[in-house]
Amino acid sequence: MKRWVDALARTGYRGAYALARVYWLVRHPRTQGVFVGVWHEGRVLLLQNSYKHPLSMPGGGMDAHESPAEAGARELHEEVGVRVDPASLRPAFETVGTSENKEDHVRFLELDVDSEPSLTIDDREVTWAAFIDLDTALRLPVSPLVRAYLEHARPRRK
Repeated sequence: MKRWVDALARTGYRGAYALARVYWLVRHPRTQGVFVGVWHEGRVLLLQNSYKHPLSMPGGGMDAHESPAEAGARELHEEVGVRVDPASLRPAFETVGTSENKEDHVRFLELDVDSEPSLTIDDREVTWAAFIDLDTALRLPVSPLVRAYLEHARPRRK
């Protein structure tokens, strides 16, 4: 039964994302988002969303009342089950993406962890997550925003 419910939820996410893309095509909104680069021993946490092909990182839209750090901590918990104090997230990089027909202002935050945290994914929004070394990550099909961050992080992380 759980597998059926998970599959139905993934279908819902894909449908909602398709509708959002149509809305963005028509309206070209300005959005505010955040991603969290979680690093452990030179490896970065990447994930696969059920509704997008390119790999990504924990992250998403910022609520109007949230700081980037609060949004990043919330997204880390929602997407991979990792709880952190928002104050532990450091600003690392900002960029604007337009690949989804919206002006997406994105802040990347970083978190270095001493031990690899246990990851919990829901198999609905997120279907896979793992720590990947930086060189391998840059050879994988990652989203344009994540690629920009990883390229920016490369000199500091080598």
